[in-house]
Amino acid sequence: MNIILDWLHIIDAWIEGLIWLIISWVHALGPLGVFLGVMIETFIAPIPSPIIMMAAGFILTIGLDPYAAILSIIVNVMLVGAFAVTIGSFFGYGIAYFGGYPIIERYGKYLGTSIDEIEYMRQRMQQSSRDEIYLFTARAIPIIPLSVVSLLYGAIRVDIKRFTFITFLGALPRCLILGVLGWVVGIAFFNLAELIDLFETMILVILIIFFVVFLVYRIIIRRRAKQAKVNEINTTVKESGESS
Repeated sequence: MNIILDWLHIIDAWIEGLIWLIISWVHALGPLGVFLGVMIETFIAPIPSPIIMMAAGFILTIGLDPYAAILSIIVNVMLVGAFAVTIGSFFGYGIAYFGGYPIIERYGKYLGTSIDEIEYMRQRMQQSSRDEIYLFTARAIPIIPLSVVSLLYGAIRVDIKRFTFITFLGALPRCLILGVLGWVVGIAFFNLAELIDLFETMILVILIIFFVVFLVYRIIIRRRAKQAKVNEINTTVKESGESS
């Protein structure tokens, strides 16, 4: 137990050190630091996803009048951050895109799903504009985890062009909101970022619980359907034997 706690402390210290390193990049490199930092936090889940954009909103507006501050946030946080989110999202999307199907093919029966069902879901999403609305909303709301969305759309194998375009559009309001919040709250951005990250973690836990419940439900339904089919076959065989 002590070894596990020691490792958790080491990982926590490493993550905290990485966060402050990225923040120092934002201070020293400006937009380039924002780009690198946001891209890294997009696929390293333990880093609170709002923190770099809020830090940029604070650091890159120090000493600026309101008009110059808003312009800096639009250019250096919203646009640069949206590009970084989009490129960083390819990491999770790619892992799920190339690794999701083999996993489903091998373990799908234990997960209550199959390749055919995933293909059916993908085709329905491609034929519906609601898929784009869902992806845009998931990207735009700061408390929804970025990596989870990328993994989901990669596993379903949503068209890469649509994924890229909608991810960029959705990331624009997300980055703008976080940049403005960092500018407004000032040095307190770290505390606010941790609060937003707490809500993000809660949503992630809820999604995991929902996913587990859904899998259990699907497995139970499949077993009942299989048993009903077996009973039907047995009844048919029995009736055929009695009639003969």
